[in-house]
Amino acid sequence: MSLELAVDGGQTNLRMALVKDGAAAEIAHAGGFAYSGQTDLLDSVADAVTEAFEALGAPAGIERICLGLTAAPLQPDRRFRLAERIRDRLGGAEVWLGPDMVTAHAGALGGAAGVVTTAGTGVVCLGISPDGSAHQADGHGYLLGDSGSGFAVGRAALRAVMAERDGRGAATALTDAAREAFGDLAGLSQRIYTSTAPVRIVASCTSWAAAVARSGDPVARAIWAGAVEDLVETTAAVLARAFPDGGPDVALSYTGGLFTIDDLVRRPFVDAVHARFPGVRVHEPLGNPLDGAVRLLAGGLGPYAPLMLTAGSDAHV
Repeated sequence: MSLELAVDGGQTNLRMALVKDGAAAEIAHAGGFAYSGQTDLLDSVADAVTEAFEALGAPAGIERICLGLTAAPLQPDRRFRLAERIRDRLGGAEVWLGPDMVTAHAGALGGAAGVVTTAGTGVVCLGISPDGSAHQADGHGYLLGDSGSGFAVGRAALRAVMAERDGRGAATALTDAAREAFGDLAGLSQRIYTSTAPVRIVASCTSWAAAVARSGDPVARAIWAGAVEDLVETTAAVLARAFPDGGPDVALSYTGGLFTIDDLVRRPFVDAVHARFPGVRVHEPLGNPLDGAVRLLAGGLGPYAPLMLTAGSDAHV
């Protein structure tokens, strides 16, 4: 019996599946990655992987692990160092390591050509052209990108709260919701800045920001409408490069926690894409990013190989 591991890791949560003979048998969870000046990101990722591995009982004999990570380093040397740390902790298993947009795309479209937009704490969009070339938009992190993400929505909600408190913004029910979530709002900005996981805290505000929008609050509704517009613009940028000739057979899908918010995100996004690109076929995702990692282990990396690092003496794709 072959034993492998599939991993979907983001800023909020990491999931690991124990794969037996090509099928996911057990799933464990661990915390996400901490972006802070006090923590080495490679250590944070490796620790999260180790936590999930131990939650599975640290099974012996793992042959291969496929990881799709929000925090996959872009620099080849840092990506290799992370792969080596993971190999060491798993007893020398072969490592396939790359960005979560790869496993998200493989999960949503099953490896077929098309475009997949992922929106959770962050945002990234990946298109695979019929010739196998890859095209990406966003994925630039919370400081420089992630437009329309859970973090962006949470930040906009908190900004609206602070603006009202300062007397420079419109009155909004977001303020009462924030007070219920955080208690006394005095010094809230300092509490967030000095926390160990500020991105995660800000992104967690989406739940109450959604409730306020559903109550009809115009400030909150505008925040969510702006997020959808940003997601559509990111998707449009990839469609233009991956499928410049358009056509009726272009496949598009979506994945990530933000798209589980049907009324404020998924349906408005799908409607906007249909209106702007009438020839694009929008598919419900075949599976999630963890399913995508399992699929890659079973079928190989295929068109995703240039986006992934493989580490191990007998690594093959």
